[in-house]
Amino acid sequence: MTSYRIPTVAIVGHKNSGKTTLTVRLIEAFAAAGTRVASVKHTSDEVGFDKPGRDSDRLRTAGAIAVGLVAKSELGFYLNHTPQTSEEWIEATFASLPIPPQLIIYEGYRGGPHPKIECIRDPAIQEPSFSGDEGLIAVVTDLRIQAGVPILPFEPLESICDIVRASFARSDWPRAASKLH
Repeated sequence: MTSYRIPTVAIVGHKNSGKTTLTVRLIEAFAAAGTRVASVKHTSDEVGFDKPGRDSDRLRTAGAIAVGLVAKSELGFYLNHTPQTSEEWIEATFASLPIPPQLIIYEGYRGGPHPKIECIRDPAIQEPSFSGDEGLIAVVTDLRIQAGVPILPFEPLESICDIVRASFARSDWPRAASKLH
């Protein structure tokens, strides 16, 4: 694995809490400021990245451990991950790119050891799912809730970006060895 440590942050929360919207806005803000951002969307659903019977699916089902797909302006790799695949592997893969990202934003990935920002929109939720000891660095909500971390509104975005930037300086985050599922 690589020793290069790409700063990471996870945007977490319950369904319809604003995770994807906040992730998109953070990517836009960091990219506009010149930061190279990668993003990983986590889902516990089986998605099926390829269409059954298509050439790339046939290559994968024939036994290829990875299938690359090169299009006019896109490049993608489809990999089956195993229980041994970890977040560290994802970070090492991104770090090995010819021009690696300077920030990885996970969307919906609650299990990793990275800093977490929890979105809360449901008034029935009175407290965050995580604590500072579990990596929670902020809660983004327009509701009145209690948490042992900063509570920020969805606007202005700059205050959320500042919290993300501040997490980069910390060196006490555990190595990303947690499993993906």
